Amino acid sequence: MNPPNDWTTAAQVTAPWPTIWGIAAVVALVLTAAGWDLLQRRIPNRLVALGGLSAASQQALLPLGQHPAASLQPGTPGLLAGAAAAVLMLLVAAALWRLGVWGAGDAKWLTVLAAHAGPDLVLPLLLLTALSGGALAVVWSWARKPNPMPYALAIAAGQVLLMLDLSLHRWLVPAPS
Repeated sequence: MNPPNDWTTAAQVTAPWPTIWGIAAVVALVLTAAGWDLLQRRIPNRLVALGGLSAASQQALLPLGQHPAASLQPGTPGLLAGAAAAVLMLLVAAALWRLGVWGAGDAKWLTVLAAHAGPDLVLPLLLLTALSGGALAVVWSWARKPNPMPYALAIAAGQVLLMLDLSLHRWLVPAPS
């Protein structure tokens, strides 16, 4: 099979079983966090710890390359790159938490997802999460929900968009001819 080009979606790429299990783990964690935040208005520290363990184990056990949190191509950026991404995201997410943009659980959860994805995908994850948050906030306000929107919904949407390989550069930069 030919390698994917800029216009190939992740769903068109065949993934080996370890990568599929990695994707399933990330999806299960993201959906659990979103559901928990929707029902309880918090993301439990145990789930954050489980997500961190998942990120570290996938970074250590899968081959180097693109991580399943980013696409269906096999591999990971590696343990050190995952840790660097987590530190980078923690700095940004903690600053936004201090500004009141989101809760501490959201900041920790984004840190876990950055550890899965690697440093190259921290900015796309943040941008896709912010775009998803804006869209969901409009829907939330139309539904006239009295409580603030649980932001793990936007984080989940941003992560799913990242996993579908719909990163922001694909929307803004045309593929080379």
